[in-house]
Amino acid sequence: MTKMKFYKQARTMYIEENIPIDVISQSLNISRRTLFYWKKKYEWGKTYFEKKHNLKNISNEILEFARKLMQKISSDIDNDRQTPQSEIYSLMKILKNIPQVKQYKNSNQKSKQPKPTGQLTPEIIEHIEREVLGIE
Repeated sequence: MTKMKFYKQARTMYIEENIPIDVISQSLNISRRTLFYWKKKYEWGKTYFEKKHNLKNISNEILEFARKLMQKISSDIDNDRQTPQSEIYSLMKILKNIPQVKQYKNSNQKSKQPKPTGQLTPEIIEHIEREVLGIE
């Protein structure tokens, strides 16, 4: 059996799961030298960086979209305009996923965000103002 049968698993462990080469080496019983060779030849470092960079950009874009949508809804309310139900629905869907977005953005810190319940409670409104709109 060849070492290449472990290539895909080793790559996934390094790029997706952020496991160090030494641990992968011990887990799969593959030499560090082989893993470093694969890392260099198949550009695992570049792929890892691009993946992390893309997740950060996506989470920033989602949060920025939520801010804009919240500002539009707020403006509609302030100006006594009817807010389309689709916009409210979209905002609620985004708000339900903010903890996952923040998890990507702050992967090294535990988030203390309130759990979305599907209703706008005073705590959720305060959280939106603080985290999404940046209002203190």
